[in-house]
Amino acid sequence: MTTHRPADADQVAGETAAVDLVLAYLTGTVPAAPALTPLAADYMEQQASGLLSGAVMLDPDFALHRRAVMPPAGLAWLESVAMTEPVATAVRALAGDGGDRFSFLSQEERVMALALSTAARLTALYPPAEAERRLHKVRAVVSQA
Repeated sequence: MTTHRPADADQVAGETAAVDLVLAYLTGTVPAAPALTPLAADYMEQQASGLLSGAVMLDPDFALHRRAVMPPAGLAWLESVAMTEPVATAVRALAGDGGDRFSFLSQEERVMALALSTAARLTALYPPAEAERRLHKVRAVVSQA
């Protein structure tokens, strides 16, 4: 018989931080990067990637050939968000053909690109309040893991 082992503090911290970052992009209140252990940072990247994958799959019109980031205002939405140039380049790549162009980014920049892309995808799918509600639901799960 296997027993469920509660998630450790690194996992909770990383996964919660990822959800918080997507929420921050949705609300325009992007915080300073949290101080995370290397393991927690790995969990943050994994969760951010999962959030983007989930947001893509929620789109009923999703197709592999479709751009990965399609907010209501198109790419103009991305231009209104303050980003470092490496993150902007990666996000624009996601907004184009969705190719894997993350190799030149640091882990922190990869997480930012994934979180911003998730926020853009959610903005395209839902009104802001509904997108936030869904993310708060995810946050409640991961922060109490």
